[in-house]
Amino acid sequence: MRAGSNAGRGLNRPQNRGLPTSGFTLLEVIVAVLLTSLVVVLGFSATQVSFDSRARLGLDLRRLQGERAVRQILGDALRNAQLAQQPTDQGFQLQNDRLTFMAAAGASPLDPDYDWLITIGPADGRVEFAARPLGHAPPAEVRFTLPQVTRWEVRAMVPGGAAEWLREWPGGTMMPRAVEMKFWNELLPVGPPLRVTLVP
Repeated sequence: MRAGSNAGRGLNRPQNRGLPTSGFTLLEVIVAVLLTSLVVVLGFSATQVSFDSRARLGLDLRRLQGERAVRQILGDALRNAQLAQQPTDQGFQLQNDRLTFMAAAGASPLDPDYDWLITIGPADGRVEFAARPLGHAPPAEVRFTLPQVTRWEVRAMVPGGAAEWLREWPGGTMMPRAVEMKFWNELLPVGPPLRVTLVP
């Protein structure tokens, strides 16, 4: 009876004939694959965030450089503003948030060999800068919209001791003491106001 019971047990149990057991169980393999996949996904996400951040940073830097360049052009043009030379020339004028003035030779992109008639004001929901050369210049007009600016506020300071600002300045033979411009993108300000002194 004892031999029969041993024989029955031997049929149910696999026999290990001196071979060592090695390898991983199915559960261990699944856990290893899941952990490796998780590391790969996290690494890819971190790399993608890094690329996106770099692209956004580059775009922001180009936008800031463009805004700084436009402010420089506006400031240079206003510092070179001059009174009308001829009775038919346009004098310094500010009406309905549109600023028009003559400027002597300016910095790039305005050719320093010519005087320019400059107009800055609203155009199609943006603020546009337009400069036309005067005299014997070729008819090459410089025109661009101010980046990120949908509207602006401009005012001129009355010459003299009082710091009185006017929103309208009739064309004539007198220059304002200073000009201040505030730039807006809808309701948000775009940078600090730009103030340029014309007459010390």
